[in-house]
Amino acid sequence: MASLHLIFSHRGVRYALDAALVQEIVWLPGLSPVAEASTRVIGAFNLRGHVIPVIDLALCFGRGRSVLQVGDAVVVLAVEGERFGILAGEVLDTATIAADDVEDVHDHDSLLGNAAPLLSGVAMSGADLAMVLDARALLADAATAAALEAPSADAAPDDTTCADPAAGILRTRADRLALPPDAPDAAGSAPFVLVGLDGGLFGIPAGVVREIVHLRGVRPVPCCPAHILGSMNLRSEILTVVDLRPALGLPARQPLAAVVVVRGGDLVVGLAVSEVHDVVAAGAHEAAPAQGEYDLPFCRGPMRADGLIFSMIDIEAMLASRVLHVADEPGRDRPEPRNAAPEAGEEQ
Repeated sequence: MASLHLIFSHRGVRYALDAALVQEIVWLPGLSPVAEASTRVIGAFNLRGHVIPVIDLALCFGRGRSVLQVGDAVVVLAVEGERFGILAGEVLDTATIAADDVEDVHDHDSLLGNAAPLLSGVAMSGADLAMVLDARALLADAATAAALEAPSADAAPDDTTCADPAAGILRTRADRLALPPDAPDAAGSAPFVLVGLDGGLFGIPAGVVREIVHLRGVRPVPCCPAHILGSMNLRSEILTVVDLRPALGLPARQPLAAVVVVRGGDLVVGLAVSEVHDVVAAGAHEAAPAQGEYDLPFCRGPMRADGLIFSMIDIEAMLASRVLHVADEPGRDRPEPRNAAPEAGEEQ
């Protein structure tokens, strides 16, 4: 028998989790301390009226408390009528794992140590090893630890937030997750994925974004212009990865670390960025005062959302302009980028 599993990583370790138990996955919000909870529980948040305690796997396996990052996620599970979350550094994929491909943890007792009681087994995920978590054992372990741990009067309070300015982002996420499901969105607002490029903040319309992955395993493609970084294998599909900075007129000062996979028409391409911040909602009524630094090709704005100011990239116009395409003929000039939002009176 085979079943679908969610694959994620945390602090360098890959984990697999029965996908049938997963309710949803959210960006890490600000967490509130939970009185008399197990030390495995690093805090809780309000998910549309439900209190979701969050477990840190590093603490479960005796590795020390994780430092929270704005790019972390929480995998929300429902197990035996209880909801809880697991802190995840990166959600990687889903994979079907056959029961015969999961090795018994007792075969690796001497190596797994503290991890063994919380695992269903060890499996291969692609070319990598994945620890198959036993969600029911995790829940029972946290409850048992809470009953056995005696609170210390000298213990310092848990720090469940990130340093500013990330703390503000986490608080905003927590406020948004606490809203009831039927809460109306702001009139005229639209979601954007906020990304960083060389210190600047940009919004990519969420409607064109398919997923976000780490930048890794990119192989150069011969005879391509410099903005084509290469190709990477994305679940057996070949994805072309491009550098946005030449088209936007930005210098290449900071390293690229993530890939935003977007679709424009029939074209799917990966946009390499320095970092991914969050998903926010913004509308025309939230436009900030015009500033010269935002006057970039294919950009509109500036926009304001959750106290952040960013410039929106018109990805569809950029792809349609062919500025990111490979030249059809050797030596053919690459098209010059132009602003996708022409000024009033400009000829189109």
